Amino acid sequence: MPSPGPRKRLLIVSQFYHPDITAAAFRIKETGDLLAARGHAVHVIAGEPHKARAAGEGPLDDGRIKVTRVPLAKAEGKGTWNYIRHYLSFMTGAIIASWRHPSRFDVVWASSPPLFTGVAGLVIARLKKARFVLDIRDLWPESAVVAGQLGDQGALFRAAKQVERFLYRAADHITCVAQPMADQIAATGNVPRPTVVYNGIPAGYLQELAETFPLDTHRDREGPPPSSPEIEILYVGNFGHVQSINIVLEAAHALQAAGFTDLRFTLVGAGARLAALREQAAALGLTRVTFLGVLPKPEALARMRRCGALVLLLKDDGTMDKTIPSKVFDYMAAGRPILYGLRGEGGEILGRVPGNLEFSPSSAASLVDAIKTLRAEFATRTAQAVGNREIVRTEFLREQMVDRLEHVFASL
Repeated sequence: MPSPGPRKRLLIVSQFYHPDITAAAFRIKETGDLLAARGHAVHVIAGEPHKARAAGEGPLDDGRIKVTRVPLAKAEGKGTWNYIRHYLSFMTGAIIASWRHPSRFDVVWASSPPLFTGVAGLVIARLKKARFVLDIRDLWPESAVVAGQLGDQGALFRAAKQVERFLYRAADHITCVAQPMADQIAATGNVPRPTVVYNGIPAGYLQELAETFPLDTHRDREGPPPSSPEIEILYVGNFGHVQSINIVLEAAHALQAAGFTDLRFTLVGAGARLAALREQAAALGLTRVTFLGVLPKPEALARMRRCGALVLLLKDDGTMDKTIPSKVFDYMAAGRPILYGLRGEGGEILGRVPGNLEFSPSSAASLVDAIKTLRAEFATRTAQAVGNREIVRTEFLREQMVDRLEHVFASL
C-alpha cells in the first residue's frame, strides 16, 4: 500500500530492539522495516541487546535503518532502584546518542514502557524540532507493580503517575496496543483517544506458515495421525511475574497424577522466573514437561503450527486486561486450538473462535478442565481452530497496523 503523503524522516526510540527476544523488540523491528521499505528515512535509538537472544540470529543491523546502540546499566538482582538505574541509563544514553543523528526529524516515535523512554523521546523531539508520538505497550507504572518492579505506595509511585500524565499531555499523538488501554489513557491524561496499533504479525510469516503447513491437511481434519498419539501443549513467551506459568505446571502435575500419559507440555522462552519454574517442575516430579529455551521467531512459529494446542495466561489483576499480549496474534497465526486464561480484549478476540477454550488465569483446576475438554473434543476443536489464522489475516497483519501508523504521522 502506498504511503499517505510525503515520505517522513522518522526517529524511533525504544529500549528493546532486534535481536532481543521480546514483544517490544519484534514490534519495533518489524514496524521499522516496513516503514523503511515504504520509503521513509528511518533511524532507531535502542538499548544494547540485553534480553534473551536466540542462537543463529543474523546481524544486529541490516543497513537499511541507522541504529545507534545505548549501553545500559545492568538490572542485576531484585530491588526497585536496580530497575530504575537500568531504565535511567537508557533515558540519558538515548538523549546523548541523538546527537549522532540528523538535527531535524519530522516525527519521533518513542515506545514505552518504561516511561523513561517516553521522557527521552520528548526531549529528543524538542531538540530535533519534531512531532512527538508516544507509543504505550503497557500501562506504566501499574504494569511495573504487577511485575514486582515497583511498589504501589509511596513517593516513587506517585512521581511515576505524575510523569505518566505529563507525557500523555505533552505528546502530539499517542498510539497503544488495545482498545481498553486507549480508553484508560484518554481518561488518565484527559487527552484525545489514542490510535490503536495492535501487535500484529507480518504477512510474510503468515504466508510462510500457510505454505509449509497448509490448513487442509489430515491433521486439521481429523487431529493427530495414529503414529502421533500425544497431544503437545505448547507455551512460547516470557517467563515473568505476570505470566503465571506456575499455574501450567500445577495443571501438568494434576494431569500426570490422574494418569493422562498422552499429554505433553513444552515451554519455550526465557525470563526472570525461569529458574524458579524449573525448580517447581523438579519438586513436583513432572516427567511430561520440557523447557526448551529461546528459539528464533520463525522456528517458534513453525513449532506452534506443529503442536496440539497452545496455552497462554496473564495475571487477573485488573491491569493486564487493558493490554493484549503479542503472542495472541502469533498463536492465532498457527491455526491451532488455544487454551487462554486472559481477560479483556485479548480474551474477546480469542473467544470468537470455537476451537479455543477459556480458563480462569488464577486456577490450575480450571486449566485442567479445559485440557480435558480439548482432549475429549480434539478433532472438532482442531478443525474449528483454523479460524484463528483467518482472523489474523483479515484484521491483525503488521502491514495493516503500519498503515494506521503512517496515517498518524501524516496527520501531524
